[in-house]
Amino acid sequence: MRKYVKWIFTGLFTLLVIAAVYPFVVGDMETLALDDVARASMPDKSFVRLSDGYTHYEWAGPENGQPVVLVCGALTPMFIWDYEFKALADAGFHVLRYDHFGRGLSDRPDYRSDLYDRQLLELLNSQNIKTPVDLVGRSMGGALTIRFADRYPERVRRFALLAPAGFRSPTPLNIRIVRWPFVGEWAMKAVGDRTIPSAVAGWIHEPGKKQEFLQKLQEQMKYKGFKQSFLATLRDMSFNQLKPDYERVGRSGKKGILIWGTEDQMVSFDQHILVQAAISSIEFHAIEGGNHDLSPEKITPLLIEFLKR
Repeated sequence: MRKYVKWIFTGLFTLLVIAAVYPFVVGDMETLALDDVARASMPDKSFVRLSDGYTHYEWAGPENGQPVVLVCGALTPMFIWDYEFKALADAGFHVLRYDHFGRGLSDRPDYRSDLYDRQLLELLNSQNIKTPVDLVGRSMGGALTIRFADRYPERVRRFALLAPAGFRSPTPLNIRIVRWPFVGEWAMKAVGDRTIPSAVAGWIHEPGKKQEFLQKLQEQMKYKGFKQSFLATLRDMSFNQLKPDYERVGRSGKKGILIWGTEDQMVSFDQHILVQAAISSIEFHAIEGGNHDLSPEKITPLLIEFLKR
C-alpha cells in the first residue's frame, strides 16, 4: 500500500514540475516592448497620451460629418472595423476607431473595471469632440457602449449594438477555470499564444478573411502585456451585469439599433430578447446564418441607413 501511495505522490510531483516548466519550454510570443521607440517606428503614428497611457486611434471621413465611434470587443484590435470604417467614412461620417488598452497598439496599463469607460471619455476629450457622438459597439464593445451611454448621456446621440454582451449567461468551463488565481496566469503563459487565435478563428467563416485576420492579430500579440490584459478582462464580471444600465438607456429615449447573427456561438442569439426587453424601442435585425463575426457587407448598409436618419 505504501508503495502505491509513493507512486501516486511521485507522479503528482512530476506532473507539477512539468506544469511549472512547460511555459518556459514552449516559449512566449510576447517579446516586444510597446514603448516610445516602438511607436516611433510604426507607419501609423496616431497616438494620444491619456491618463492611463497611450491610445492608438485613427480618423477617416469629412471633419464636418457626424462623429461615429467604433468600439471594439474584448479581444480584437481596431482592424476588426476595416470594412465598416471605410464604408462609413465614404458615406459622409467622421469616423473614429481605436484600440482598447491592452489590445492592438495601445498601452497595457493595470486593469480596473472603469478603465475602458475612462479611456473612451478621455479620447473624446482629447480629440476636442463637442457634439454628441454615435457609438457602434460589438460584443463587449456593445456592453461598453451601453455603459458609456448610461454614464455620459450628454456625449451620445444614438447607438448601434452588434451581438452585445451585458447580460448573465452560462460561462464555459474553460473560462471559469482561467479565472482562478494562478491557474489563469499559467494557462495564458503556457497555451495562450495558440488558444486565443484558435478561439477567434472559430467565429470567422470566410477562409481568406480568417488568415488575414489571424496574421494581424498575432503581429500585435507580440507586444508584452496582451495576454495578461485579456485575462483581466475575462475576470471582470461587470460586463455581464449591465441589465440596469440597459434599462436606464432604454428609458432615456435614445435611438438604437441591434444586429445579431442567428448562429452566434460566442454571445448567444437568444440574448436579443433580453436586450429588447430592456430597450423596447430598439430596432432589431437578425442576420440569418450569421456568426459572431457578422459579415460587414450585410450589416454596414443597415448601420449607414440608421445613422443617417
